[in-house]
Amino acid sequence: MRPRTALILPALLLLALPLTEAKQSAGAPETFTANIQALGAKGGAAAATIEIDIRRYTPDADRTAVEAALKQGGYPAFLTALRKAPEVGSVSMADKKWAIRWAREQPSGKYGRRIVVVTDQPMFFVGGGAADAKPRAGYEVAVIEMTVDTVGLGKGTMTAAARVKPGGTSGVQIDDYAEKPIQLVTVSKKLK
Repeated sequence: MRPRTALILPALLLLALPLTEAKQSAGAPETFTANIQALGAKGGAAAATIEIDIRRYTPDADRTAVEAALKQGGYPAFLTALRKAPEVGSVSMADKKWAIRWAREQPSGKYGRRIVVVTDQPMFFVGGGAADAKPRAGYEVAVIEMTVDTVGLGKGTMTAAARVKPGGTSGVQIDDYAEKPIQLVTVSKKLK
């Protein structure tokens, strides 16, 4: 297990910028495709394409409920609050689909946005098929972070199986099941 306190964490929970409801929904609904590259610790690699369909961004009331649950009750309370939050989109890969329960956007740089989505289930376990794989218990969500420009092009990272804990410099720590972060090497917004 490799704990990562990533830059996405402030956007994810504790330090999300207070945006008005109109600004939160400025980009939704929107759909992105992303090419992912996963590298295993023992030399294995995989590539695939995922689709991230955001129907709406998480309202402040739901964000506050999830934040409070993590602060007061840790990971178990966080999971319960996340799973009670309304579905705001989905992530799909081939014939698999996962519900997004958390979707936030915030300005990033002069002409871009940072978008964070959290699913209420893990998507896959990189390295989980190895004979000596670590246990999968406790890795019950997935976190995707993308930075896109005004056209909708960008890059990002994905934690396909994670657990979220209080701690770290930002107040939140993500423990990634994979030994190496999954890279979103090409993110592009689908034109409608």
